[in-house]
Amino acid sequence: MAPVVILIRHGEALHNIDNNWDLPDPILTEKGIEQSKALAAELEANFPFGQDGCRIVVSPLRRTLQTVQYSLQWLRDRGVPVDVRAEWQETTNNPCDIGDDVSILQDEWPDLDFSSLDPVYPQKIGLYEATEAAFQKRASFARRWLFERPEKCIVVVTHSGFLKRTVQGPKYKNVEYRTYELVEDSEDVQFREISRDTACCEEQ
Repeated sequence: MAPVVILIRHGEALHNIDNNWDLPDPILTEKGIEQSKALAAELEANFPFGQDGCRIVVSPLRRTLQTVQYSLQWLRDRGVPVDVRAEWQETTNNPCDIGDDVSILQDEWPDLDFSSLDPVYPQKIGLYEATEAAFQKRASFARRWLFERPEKCIVVVTHSGFLKRTVQGPKYKNVEYRTYELVEDSEDVQFREISRDTACCEEQ
């Protein structure tokens, strides 16, 4: 049976304040850190799964890595593993959406395992090209990868632009999360929404 998937958009980052897309791989703002901490409290109080059979998946950009740090450390403390995966990175070629070299990230995040990260990262080539065709192909790949996982629950921290291509529904706010089941039809694997929670992101 395919896992239940919780999709989370990262907390507010520096480029979100004034839409400054030229900031390279921006970090969370203080507000974004506080949003992520509030999300941690809400998730931990209401999380319906045991730590066994869970996994965290995160985009390799700094704002998503920080969101995991501040919102999901309680899961990591219980032994839930983290996969840093390139297919969940943001879509554009703007500096804010291009990540840093993996060796630098490893120095900054020595407690994370980057071994599953596609070695082409951070290049925007192939599956990661900034074209609508590539976005759709990448979204399909991401859903299929999740569908074939053995875990009961996977928590994914990613970006609004890629979420737009991956699920149907209104744009995610910062730290908004929604819960989905994965269903396979004759053409592809799709997300079917189970629930959504906007309590942590109501005051944006």
